[in-house]
Formats: sequence, structure tokens, C-alpha cells
Amino acid sequence: MAPMPPVDNPELALILAGVPDSLVQTGGDLYAVIINVAVNAWMAGHIHGEDGCDGCEGSRGPFGHDWNDRMKQITALSPDITEWFDRDQWNAALHDSGFSVQRR
Repeated sequence: MAPMPPVDNPELALILAGVPDSLVQTGGDLYAVIINVAVNAWMAGHIHGEDGCDGCEGSRGPFGHDWNDRMKQITALSPDITEWFDRDQWNAALHDSGFSVQRR
């Protein structure tokens, strides 16, 4: 199992927050939503990993990546972003989207 980001990671919260909207945008296409989450998580992990990779310096382009700055920018744009770790809030947003997940 891959290492998990910190529990209050703003980027993970941003990805979680996008799931209900993504369900609406795709008309409930769960496959498309999962692909979107997976790709965004993969890219976020890659960017985070590059910060600790001395050999990745040249691959970052002229502006590089600053993971801590990225987290600060996400939080500045949405100061309450980590509220998406509240299961009740996330489930309420899912319900408000008109979609739900049920086991058969």
C-alpha cells in the first residue's frame, strides 16, 4: 500500500471535494469519476515526490514545484478545504448531487 499524505492534506481534500461535482458533470459515470480521482491523486503524488528527488530538478521546468507553496495556495483559495475530510459533509454533498452509492 502506498504511503498516505498527511490527514489534513489540502490537495487530497480538493480531490475529495471534486467527486460530487464530477458525478453531476458525468451524469453519474462512476468509472469516469474514479479515473479522474486516480489521475489527480497520481499527479499530486508525483509533484510531492519530486520535491524530495534531487535527480528531478531539471524535469520541473523553469518554475519548478514547491509542494508546501502549492498547499498554501490551495488553502488560500479555499480556507476551509479540509472540511471535506468530514464524512458527514462529504456524504451530504454527495446526496445534494442527486447521486448515491448503494450495494446490491
